[in-house]
Amino acid sequence: MKLILDYIRTIPDYPVKGVNFYDMNSLFSSRVFKYSIKQLAKKIKIFEGLTHIVGIESRGFVVGSALSMVKDIPFLMVRKSNSAYPGELLHQKYNLEYGQSELTLQKGLLGHTSRCIIIDDLVATGGSIMATKSLVQQTGAKVLGAGTIIDLKYTRPKPIDIDIVSLIMEDKK
Repeated sequence: MKLILDYIRTIPDYPVKGVNFYDMNSLFSSRVFKYSIKQLAKKIKIFEGLTHIVGIESRGFVVGSALSMVKDIPFLMVRKSNSAYPGELLHQKYNLEYGQSELTLQKGLLGHTSRCIIIDDLVATGGSIMATKSLVQQTGAKVLGAGTIIDLKYTRPKPIDIDIVSLIMEDKK
């Protein structure tokens, strides 16, 4: 997967000192992105009975919606709490590497027969994925796992209880 990593710029000390920012825009704007989505689609085949892809704002929208087109299944968005979102919402707070945030999901989009995979560009601490898992479960839906382009396993303060498939696994800095 070195080919994919070659298309992702790394910006050190952004947004705060000690944190590396992985700029997915350079991947999204290349032909390698299509290859990345096809590879991720192959990896998520392990999640049987998948009915929905749930993308986390904002880069999870890009990855998740592209993946939903390849898999031909519905896509829905989990948004940051400061985003304008109509209707009744579910809310879930979580911790980031450099602070705290909150995600929201519209009620009525998922139900007890929904079987979802959570998609984001990258997982670091696992906070946003676990917050999204909680939101999805509040609807009665089942979370089968998660998928990302990059998994920064070394940044997790503790193990998380969700199966994650990724194209690139970074175990150390």
